[in-house]
Amino acid sequence: MEKKKLRQLAIKRLTALVNSDERQTQVNSILNEFYQSSFWKEAKSIGVTMATDFEFPTSELIQAALTAGKKVAVPKSLPKGEMVFHWIDPETPFYTTKFGVEEPAIENIAVSKELDLLIVPGLIYNHAGYRIGFGGGYYDRYLASYQGKTASLVFKEQLVEEWAIEPFDQPIQQLFLA
Repeated sequence: MEKKKLRQLAIKRLTALVNSDERQTQVNSILNEFYQSSFWKEAKSIGVTMATDFEFPTSELIQAALTAGKKVAVPKSLPKGEMVFHWIDPETPFYTTKFGVEEPAIENIAVSKELDLLIVPGLIYNHAGYRIGFGGGYYDRYLASYQGKTASLVFKEQLVEEWAIEPFDQPIQQLFLA
């Protein structure tokens, strides 16, 4: 199946999951596994997106990281498919982009080598750690030079085994699954 159709299928599946009890059950299971992992325990700084309604919710994770004294950075998209992470704190103001993504309204750049762990969003994953995002290539470009650890928090509805991996696709080191 081509990536465009897989994206449409994933959005349909994730949207159907939004208001279900099953979603919260999976979120709790995935976060519990993640919080017990060395990825979480060893990270002093984390890069993570502000999730949209149907993505894996990240607000609890962000709050837990800040409460645990970890530094948290959230990405802002730039022209030409690039992004840069910015440090946030509980008082950081956000704005909503034309794509419905919340981004920090302040400039406090976190360079990639300062991020111990990157929580990478996606729509579709396979067990080898490859992912399909929204199609802009922002994360694949960022991951091409990122040297820290990578993880994704994945609903079971997001797992698909078959699609053509492309040379620019970057695998995620660890998937946390329900």
